[in-house]
Amino acid sequence: MEARSVWLAFSVLRVAWVLLPQSGYVHPDEFFQSPEVMAGAVLDYKVHLTWEWNEDFPARSPLFPYLTSGIPFLVLKTINSLGLLADSTSAYVLLITPRLWTAVLSFCIDFCVYKICNSVGAKWKQVKMDGFRCLAVFSASYVTLVLFTRTFSNVLEAVLFAAIIALILDSIQVGKPETIHDKNKTESATDEDFPDIINGQDLSHSHSVLLSVLIVVGFFNRPTFLAFALVPMLYWAFCPIHQNNGLWLKDVIWKVLCLVPGAILTFGTIIVCDSIYFGSLNFQSVSVDAFLHSPTGLFQNLTVTPLNLLSYNFDKSKLEQHGLHPRVTHLLVNTPLLFGVLAILAFLDLPHFGTKILSYLKQGKSKTKMSNAEKDNGSNEQNKEGHTKSTDGTKLDVEIFFLLCYFIPILILSVVPHHEPRYISPCLIPLLLAFHNRLVWKGSNKLVFGGFVAANILGGVLFGVLHQGGVVPSLLHLHRVVHNQQSTEKVHIIYFHTYMPPGHLLGIHSNQTSNQSTGKIDILPKVTNEKAGPEVHLHDLAGASVNVLSKELNTFYQQKQVDNNARIYIVSPSTLHHTLNMYDQRTNMSIVLLEVFFPHLSMEDPPNVWDIVQIQSEKDSTLLERLKLMFGLNLYEVM
Repeated sequence: MEARSVWLAFSVLRVAWVLLPQSGYVHPDEFFQSPEVMAGAVLDYKVHLTWEWNEDFPARSPLFPYLTSGIPFLVLKTINSLGLLADSTSAYVLLITPRLWTAVLSFCIDFCVYKICNSVGAKWKQVKMDGFRCLAVFSASYVTLVLFTRTFSNVLEAVLFAAIIALILDSIQVGKPETIHDKNKTESATDEDFPDIINGQDLSHSHSVLLSVLIVVGFFNRPTFLAFALVPMLYWAFCPIHQNNGLWLKDVIWKVLCLVPGAILTFGTIIVCDSIYFGSLNFQSVSVDAFLHSPTGLFQNLTVTPLNLLSYNFDKSKLEQHGLHPRVTHLLVNTPLLFGVLAILAFLDLPHFGTKILSYLKQGKSKTKMSNAEKDNGSNEQNKEGHTKSTDGTKLDVEIFFLLCYFIPILILSVVPHHEPRYISPCLIPLLLAFHNRLVWKGSNKLVFGGFVAANILGGVLFGVLHQGGVVPSLLHLHRVVHNQQSTEKVHIIYFHTYMPPGHLLGIHSNQTSNQSTGKIDILPKVTNEKAGPEVHLHDLAGASVNVLSKELNTFYQQKQVDNNARIYIVSPSTLHHTLNMYDQRTNMSIVLLEVFFPHLSMEDPPNVWDIVQIQSEKDSTLLERLKLMFGLNLYEVM
């Protein structure tokens, strides 16, 4: 099958799997950094806001959740108000709409990757790059199919990273340095001109304004974006090193100065928007009169969310709450986990990579000596091919560029000892650009190709289906249960030993002006939806002990005894089924199993594989029942 057909097939799969939908729950941030926040702001749902949205110390800009989830929710709200679509705010629609919009954004990466391949192919004749093969590799990666269709801020980071690389390679102009800076040079150029980064006299192709905007936007989206932008921007600023007339420093300074206006305007705009959102500024204070009256007061009230996030992440005591990892985790664990054989190829290429860098540096020194000698002798003579002798350096340029874009961000991000795999997911882009030609079913590369396929099938199933795979389906089910309850009823839903449940999928409307949480346990305090539905309390016990669960159940059960309209539901992994059964037998409560959401893999409560063979299910001893008992998420009602 040709590469274009493979890309089209996986592109359809990317969208179809979103609509299915994917049951896997990768990390709470996919909900609590975007759709949970925007469901409260746009749809007026009662939601739980994490520490990042604390008005006293906000660490996230709201502009980017608005982009990924706010726009889709705004569309849903408009459709619902116009009555154009029945049940337009069902749990299924609330789940897939932001994901579908994020998947659309991910296709911007496809476009940028294709543009990069075209730019390299046109300007580096020695480098063979197949645009559709790159796209096929990108679309077949489970990182694209799973992570890049979720509402992570890392998706937008990857889009911006790809866009910057594409813009910088597009800014490369074909022309001899002699024809750029020597005005007395005659136009005797041959067709074998080699690439040259844009110089100060032709800024129309340098994309300086757009680059400055993208860098600032990326910084506010995730401060770590600066690590990804570092190599491309240094390449853009300092190359080419083969200019021999002493004007390269002037070009560098001029390029940097051209970034300043766009950066300042974008920086100021986002800061003002964030400050108004979090209440440190109001519209009256953002005026010329207010600034002239008290300029220091205005600056003191500004909210700079990336600086708050950086200060939080450099506080080791706070990072300990999220988990600390060895600083080699990204390099040795997360890269193989995300990129499979591509990461292994990068490691194996390190000696060759180092040799090329040394060769390139030596080449640069020899060229500098040559240019100085030519300057002293007044010689502008070229070699027979019409260009400088080391045109092979152009090939080294792009290969080194891609590998540096891969390794340098990983090394920088490793400084902070909290390493989640998705943090380095944008590195997939330069990695596949460097090694996509190795993924062919031919000769010794068959093993590489087979490893790529196997790793991505495994990763797709693990994170797209199994991992915490019962949480979202259980919420979709409970959404229907809650909205079928009487308005006089009270509903307590307890999630035990699962990831934090995103409350917006229950579709409970808030009658309060504040969306702030009142505590860890009751993440949805008493509210009544706009359709006079029941009171709903969503309780997240996370990985608490059975004693904590027992205490909560006793409290709610006593309330239930007083008020017969109360309902109590428990959602917990199937691996704890016997624990709940034993608790049931010791109390007057009757804990009834209602549903099993299969499959569900909890790494915090992993199943004992031998139990699949040994344990008999309550109804049958079939293999499916045993699997459900080990790989399921159970929904119980306390009677």
